[in-house]
Amino acid sequence: MELRINPHHKNSFPIGGILIKDASVRQWMKEMQRMNLISENCQIFPIPGTTANSVWGCLIIYAGKIDNYLLGKNELCQQVSSNFFIPEKTILYPAVTEKEMESALGSAMHIIHPDFGMTALTDALDLDQYIELPASGLAAVTVPEQGAFIPSSIHAFQIKSLSPEEVLKNLEENIFPKKEKIKEEPLTIFEKLKLGFYKLLFSKSVNGRETDGAALRNQTESIAPANGLLSKFQSWLHRISNNRFSKKLQQDFEDLEKRNQKQIDKLMDLFKNNLEEALKYAIPLDEGGTARGGNQSSFDLTKRWMDLSWLHHAKGSASGGSIDLGNHYYDLQRQYYASAQELLDKKEYQKAAFVYLKLLKNYHSAAQALESGKYYQEAATIYVKHAGNKLKAAECYEHGKMTDEAIMLYKELNENEKVGDLYVSINKNKDANVYYEKVVDDYKLRNQYIKASLIYKNKIKNTIGAQALLLDGWRTNRDASNCLNNYFSNISDLKILKNEIHDVYHNDVTEHNSEVFLTVIEHEYKKGNELAEPMREIAYEIVAKNVEKNPFIVSMLKGFNKNDTQLLKDTMKYKQQAKNKTK
Repeated sequence: MELRINPHHKNSFPIGGILIKDASVRQWMKEMQRMNLISENCQIFPIPGTTANSVWGCLIIYAGKIDNYLLGKNELCQQVSSNFFIPEKTILYPAVTEKEMESALGSAMHIIHPDFGMTALTDALDLDQYIELPASGLAAVTVPEQGAFIPSSIHAFQIKSLSPEEVLKNLEENIFPKKEKIKEEPLTIFEKLKLGFYKLLFSKSVNGRETDGAALRNQTESIAPANGLLSKFQSWLHRISNNRFSKKLQQDFEDLEKRNQKQIDKLMDLFKNNLEEALKYAIPLDEGGTARGGNQSSFDLTKRWMDLSWLHHAKGSASGGSIDLGNHYYDLQRQYYASAQELLDKKEYQKAAFVYLKLLKNYHSAAQALESGKYYQEAATIYVKHAGNKLKAAECYEHGKMTDEAIMLYKELNENEKVGDLYVSINKNKDANVYYEKVVDDYKLRNQYIKASLIYKNKIKNTIGAQALLLDGWRTNRDASNCLNNYFSNISDLKILKNEIHDVYHNDVTEHNSEVFLTVIEHEYKKGNELAEPMREIAYEIVAKNVEKNPFIVSMLKGFNKNDTQLLKDTMKYKQQAKNKTK
């Protein structure tokens, strides 16, 4: 039987393979890679050419899906039977069945093609024989840094504080004024003689008082009479007082006077004229009316507060001891307080804190200034290190969201409820409940059952525990009326409330606490709901049981019958009869 193929407009058999026309195994593998063929799913059969020892290409039988858009110049094959292939868009003639084809061709693969005719494909290609793996080596692996964790939701946040030493160091180095040295030099002998001459020359009498030449340009009074050459020179100078030479002499006189001024006076003037500059030369005051940082006999503005350490209490400079300022101490103190207030008014809180802390040694005011400016970490540090006020320090840490530090201080102060509140703010409810339980225990020791129940109800969110505490307070007669009233008020369902009132009435009410119970149910009666009538019935029962031993209990029925005038009269009559019997 002669088989041949003819062109056809469609495929008659399923696609089962790919033809690659190329003699190179390397090219076959490149094409397989380009077409995304998985080598494990491929059977590759080389196809011989029409001349001896030549290769036309290969047939790839592929078990997976073939993507036509990746086919390129390669050609698809139809699978007529399990062992026979023909090109796509062709038809086999004559038509044969699959059984006939398998019987005629045997087990070997066959393909028929116009280029090379009918060919048997005996052996599949073993790719492992053609693939040489590269030599393995140690690869340098760079592990990336752990990425930042981004939570899906934020329940709390807090600020990590610096150590107290770092906070104080930052204030000293970056916030507070730096040390400066006054550049003026003391007067020479010649300058002192010249100053004495100027004083004689420019002194005048105004209303009987001596004034210096600094105000000469603003005065119109005549120069005081003088004798001899000096008098004539003064008269001549007065006539030319508006010319340039006279003004130059006056300016020289003022400069010499300023340089000859006492150091304390210079500092006081500097505070009045230039507060920012004055802070660079200011000296600290001690409580004993002295200043530290200078010599025993004199005061030098260059030896000032920077000789003190921020991290410890002031101990004085190594270059000298204390200076007795006399009345100047109080002048400086008043000036420092005024300057601090001026800085506060300008909202320069850190500089105001410097004046209080370094110059006045008023640690509490320094911390308050920083707290007013919302410098909570700095304020807390001063409260702890210098003022010894841990409660204020804890409050500052709390306001500044430095929760861990606030918790630590509140624990030292046994402020257990605050500790619990702060743990809740950072989503640590289990830790919070530990400290809330301590608060409850403390309230119970002081017989404050209502406060203890509120901690259970509002903080621990344990309503059952809160109700149990209120019942305990009622049963142990610890503020019994308020405890029972709160117990009933916490029950919103009227049916449950009715049952609870009956349970308490039958199980807990005795002749000793019956009046307290009547007071509580009277409160429920006045609400005017569906429980009003049952409350009145209970009231009558209690009065009936206790009236023989306690006749005056009948007066409590008035709260349940305000509009019944006859009952009120009968009650008054009964009480009067009871009084007469006791007589």
